[in-house]
Amino acid sequence: MIKPFVFTSLAAAFAGAVSVSHAANITVATYGGEWGDTIRDCIQVPFEKATGHRVTPEPGVSAVTLAKLRQQTDNPSIDVAWLDGGVSELAAEAGVVAPLTEADIPGLANVIPEGLYTTKDGATYAVSTGYYAVGLVYDTRELDSPPTSWQDLWKEEFAGLVTVPSPGNAMGIPFLMTINKLEGGTDDDMSKGLAKIGAMDAFGYFDTSGNATNSFQSGEVVLGAHYASAAWALADRKLPIAYTVPKEGALGGDIRLHLVKNTSNAEAAKAFIDFAIQPEQAACMSQALYIGPATKGVELDDNAKERMPWGKNGSIDNLIIIDWDAVNARRSTINEQWNKTIAR
Repeated sequence: MIKPFVFTSLAAAFAGAVSVSHAANITVATYGGEWGDTIRDCIQVPFEKATGHRVTPEPGVSAVTLAKLRQQTDNPSIDVAWLDGGVSELAAEAGVVAPLTEADIPGLANVIPEGLYTTKDGATYAVSTGYYAVGLVYDTRELDSPPTSWQDLWKEEFAGLVTVPSPGNAMGIPFLMTINKLEGGTDDDMSKGLAKIGAMDAFGYFDTSGNATNSFQSGEVVLGAHYASAAWALADRKLPIAYTVPKEGALGGDIRLHLVKNTSNAEAAKAFIDFAIQPEQAACMSQALYIGPATKGVELDDNAKERMPWGKNGSIDNLIIIDWDAVNARRSTINEQWNKTIAR
């Protein structure tokens, strides 16, 4: 359930800016499940009340959304799109998203530098609406103290009781590349990382977050490289699961907003993006999903502060921010190497 939040000040700021007679109906590519519900309650509904615009959500996974944008370049049915990191870069490369400017979206000035994504010529093509992370998730009944390092996944006492993401998961290749670097490898040679993971006595490698969550629920896994938000969702259900940031850093990703190129509702679409990145909306998202805000000056309750993906007293500096261009360039090769050396 989404935690109640007060939108009075921001709604007042937007109220009257758009008359109902000039209201638009925009289509926003969003997510399913809890993430989509949170976006609806924290952003969509308050935006509609404040502006008179109407929002039609189009839930889906990022890869499918990008496919739609590629197919509809001249006359898109989507006006604004949420895309995950990795797919966002591909959208920019495909030329299906439009530049974001402070003149049109003043809230960009209040976003941390890491939350603004630019092309080689300096144009901003995406803005972050929150960071998630993969760190160390563990069963508090089985571990006397929190794990401290990625290396703990290889400890003998956890043999057969650990799980990590496969390349089929969005963070699987970043995880492999991180382990490879920690072992002294380079992005152009994954052999050290593959050998290290191959030596792990794992319960299994998960393609979906749900698979990992099920393994923790059943007690088949007591330690893993898993999503912070999934761990805290289990904790909220009174299960003995917790999350911690390894000393080497947790793997950080984010969800991003994009203005679709050639949208016929550009003004309303820009207004939606500007509304979404305001502090009140960012706080609502963070307190519901435990994602780290990209907007500056966000005030969080004590519970959310404890459960940020970068840790209670951390910041984005405690995350290993993924170089998605490097991941995308090597994705097919790494998949092939994984299948030959690990999956078999």
